[in-house]
Amino acid sequence: MSGQDFIKKNLNIYHIIGMVVGVGLSMIYWVKSGQFSDNFLKKSPVLMAIWGILIGYILCDLVFNSQKRKEDENKRQEQE
Repeated sequence: MSGQDFIKKNLNIYHIIGMVVGVGLSMIYWVKSGQFSDNFLKKSPVLMAIWGILIGYILCDLVFNSQKRKEDENKRQEQE
């Protein structure tokens, strides 16, 4: 499997939307409370952006996969 196939399989529009929303929310959090913090993760906007990307991807992946599983279960029940 090449890298392009892996990306096409594991990165869809829902993941991209989740990553953009995650970055936006993490930047809002950084501006409101994190920039004057002593915590190294909260102090750096780059680290907060990376954290937002990861959390956004993971949350959208969980939601997308749970919807996919429900659709698969419904199809199986209809076939039986």
